[in-house]
Amino acid sequence: MFQKDPIKHIEDVAKHVHDSAGKYTQPVLRRYPLTFAFLTVFSVAAILHGFELFADKIPLFYEKPIFLILAGSVALFFTGMLYKSIK
Repeated sequence: MFQKDPIKHIEDVAKHVHDSAGKYTQPVLRRYPLTFAFLTVFSVAAILHGFELFADKIPLFYEKPIFLILAGSVALFFTGMLYKSIK
């Protein structure tokens, strides 16, 4: 059966994979919570720092950071509009 909403189908597949993998990951997460917490924090910090280094190399964003702020605001606005439209 073909679903009319491909985003819903992708979300359903991702939820199924997440639930299936949860059977194996939850026992490990319960045994080593600090290890995974530190790895998660490090990963997020590495991604943010990497983006910062990347954005610093773009002259427009480096010289006028207001454009980066505006780009982020527009992205958040469109994310909110997308959320409202598929809600």
